[in-house]
Amino acid sequence: MANIIGLTGQTGAGKSSVREIMRKNGAAVIDADSVAHDITANNVDCIYDIVSRFSVFVLNKEGSINRKALGKCVFSDKKELAALNKIIFPYILSAIEHEVINHIASGKENIVIDGATVIESGCGKMCDVLVSVVADEDVRASRIMKRDGISARDAQNRISSQKSEEYYKENTHFVIENNGTREELERRVNSVLKNMPNPKIKIAPED
Repeated sequence: MANIIGLTGQTGAGKSSVREIMRKNGAAVIDADSVAHDITANNVDCIYDIVSRFSVFVLNKEGSINRKALGKCVFSDKKELAALNKIIFPYILSAIEHEVINHIASGKENIVIDGATVIESGCGKMCDVLVSVVADEDVRASRIMKRDGISARDAQNRISSQKSEEYYKENTHFVIENNGTREELERRVNSVLKNMPNPKIKIAPED
């Protein structure tokens, strides 16, 4: 039996830290952002669809998507972000489903799908449990600036483009607040893992 966990939350809240704690506890991890990165670098059909919508100015010289240039087009405009998501979500979901099937076949007990848009993309439908990570806005802004080397204004644009904390409280089974120390975070993640409901397979390996 496999327990499929959808891990989501606010940018800068600490999803990657929660993901690594779950990995340390034996979970297989699928990083939706890495999947998206691979698709925008290598999937010709997806790249064509993005360029058709956002122009050739979002391309690198070698023909892959320049994520920073594309980010400037969408992070401060919710309509543009929605347009991008509508293009790439089907490609991402297909790739993630394939990885989930492989992990189930290998006998993994917990499979974590880590992504900022797990719910919006429809990925949550393949999950047994949805877990979100939230943090205070000033804490998140500081983490984003340090992590990505961007200005306070750019960090705020990223924060403003995402869902509120209330959204995650209403739409996930567990909410992990991450404003404190690593030790506090580990205790909260371990508590969530211990209180998971009985696992149910929602995607079966193909014959």
